Amino acid sequence: MRLGGMVMAAIIGLALPAQSPQGALRFSSGAKRIDLQVVAGNHPAFISLRHETGEAEALRMFLLTHSGPEKMIAPNSLTMTTQAPSRWKVSKHRGTRLIQSDEAIYWCYTPGLVLPSRFNLGNAAWKLESADLPPLMFVEMPN
Repeated sequence: MRLGGMVMAAIIGLALPAQSPQGALRFSSGAKRIDLQVVAGNHPAFISLRHETGEAEALRMFLLTHSGPEKMIAPNSLTMTTQAPSRWKVSKHRGTRLIQSDEAIYWCYTPGLVLPSRFNLGNAAWKLESADLPPLMFVEMPN
């Protein structure tokens, strides 16, 4: 059975927004740099990170599993006096608050939501160099 152009366009229209670019994150560890693309989630309130390979995929998975509601991700954290760098941008309100837990330093990029900004992964210490993202919650997207 052959699909008409409008039906195919509707199917493609549903599939493409899930991966539409929404911003970017750059992390570094020593001389290594990894850029991750922020993509739309399957709901207007969600964003995700584009699937990667190798070390970038391990970093992506760490970020997705350690990002989310502040009270769940870092419940016993302390607010730091240092503010987030100006090169970390959120489209509506630039989150400036940093919090520290035993596991990582988190950036409160929007009220109630955190993203790891300094942490150890494997044998490397990673830090967020730059960010440009919408004020939405990170979720894992199927491949």
